[in-house]
Amino acid sequence: MRRAISKLRPKSRPKPRSKPSASAHACSKVFVLSDSTGNLARHALTAVLTQFPPRSISLRFENFVRSEDRVEKLLAEAAQQKAAVCHAIVSDAIKHRIKSKCRAARLNCFDLTGGLVGFLEKSACVAPTHNVNVLHCLDEAYHQRIGAMEFTLDHDDGLGLETIHEADVVLVGVSRTSKTPTSILLAQQGYRAANVSLARGVVPPQQLFTVPARKVVGLTIDPDQLAVIRAHRQVAWGMTQTDYGSPRSVNEEVKWCRALFRERGWPVLDVTDQAVEETAAKVIGLVGPLSPPIAAITEIISN
Repeated sequence: MRRAISKLRPKSRPKPRSKPSASAHACSKVFVLSDSTGNLARHALTAVLTQFPPRSISLRFENFVRSEDRVEKLLAEAAQQKAAVCHAIVSDAIKHRIKSKCRAARLNCFDLTGGLVGFLEKSACVAPTHNVNVLHCLDEAYHQRIGAMEFTLDHDDGLGLETIHEADVVLVGVSRTSKTPTSILLAQQGYRAANVSLARGVVPPQQLFTVPARKVVGLTIDPDQLAVIRAHRQVAWGMTQTDYGSPRSVNEEVKWCRALFRERGWPVLDVTDQAVEETAAKVIGLVGPLSPPIAAITEIISN
């Protein structure tokens, strides 16, 4: 009878474990070491961090780490804080020192450049120089970038029209289509970028029409989004209320601009909900590489 009753009783189930809340976890710390400006590590980690919850990982950047004394000091701090270590170091000696110190302290360690350098060395059968000073050498590529940035600043928002034909690319579009920040990003990569703002009812500068169509890129945007952007700008700047942010006026202006792009045969990029980095990359895809090409390692992606 007791056996029969026991069979009828429901078996007790283990209580499900509750998932710990995000606040229950301490923010993970990572020391990021670089022997130069830290741009490579910053760009790489910033891109990867988009895949993690906000503020779940804390990065501490330490740049121009070139001496063993400083390495020792930083690794001691990392061990004290139980932080991981990520680095972009060129020197083999310092690489090995970081690796051994992290292993001894049981710290997670990752080398951003080691695998890539080894891959290129094996593939090309060429030994790397391990010279950190060549990253920012004042060579022809450096001067090309600086010249491009100076050109872009001198040709922002319709300036310098008399020499606009010297541009590698000219961005055109109505107000608030991210022409200036996109131009600056292009200049950082060696492109002499100019930009000209267009407005319905205002005749575009004739100098613009002397630029080959293959060098001109039209930027457009969703009219509803543009109206919101302009309305916010009017409020923030205390501007007098005009048709500048009117949805009807904005829609007509964007429609007129797109018609002009078609008439002139200019390629068009829609920048709606698009980061300027994406726009700059797509512009380069349209106009092609520089001639002569700039050095592969540039300031924006260097170590």
